[in-house]
Amino acid sequence: MRFNWRLVLAAIFLLVSIPLLIWGFWPPRRETATVPLVTPAGAPSLPGRTARLTYSPSMRAGDSQVARLDVSADGDLPPGYDVVAEARLDFPLAEARPAELVSAALTEGHGATFYWEAKPRGTGTLSGTLWLYLRFVPKAGGEETRQPVWAERVEIRSTSLLGRTGSEARAAGAAGTLAGLVILLWARSAKQNRA
Repeated sequence: MRFNWRLVLAAIFLLVSIPLLIWGFWPPRRETATVPLVTPAGAPSLPGRTARLTYSPSMRAGDSQVARLDVSADGDLPPGYDVVAEARLDFPLAEARPAELVSAALTEGHGATFYWEAKPRGTGTLSGTLWLYLRFVPKAGGEETRQPVWAERVEIRSTSLLGRTGSEARAAGAAGTLAGLVILLWARSAKQNRA
């Protein structure tokens, strides 16, 4: 039996490249945190309404993710007030867009949904805070009030594989897999030509 170095080379390419491809494309796990909207004593209340934050606690370096905040439509609004939900995602060591405070009106039977795109600037554990406020605007006029109702600490672990970002791992995995398959086909045709 003759040693076939082409098969060994193809196996090495495939054994290194396929894990890079899998790591680069495997979707990150998502987590959800849900809390009831409780306003401070003396402020109008929103019984039955909740807020739910969904995000990935770990992600590949160089990739971005979408964090979603849903304010439910369940429950009644306080009579005599227009209610506006305001939210902001603060991430000092990541790019979070939009970076400013975003807002949406809450109406009877309708909630609000906010989205942020978060992209870590490096690897490691990044900490941030999601802020949710409710602004109560009297329909009859007068002074509006703004109440913080939720501050959630958000931690995202940004990882790399062999020092590669997600896009680099995907590109290297695809190129290596393709090269491994080409070498494998070359080895097979060389073997058939010898026979």
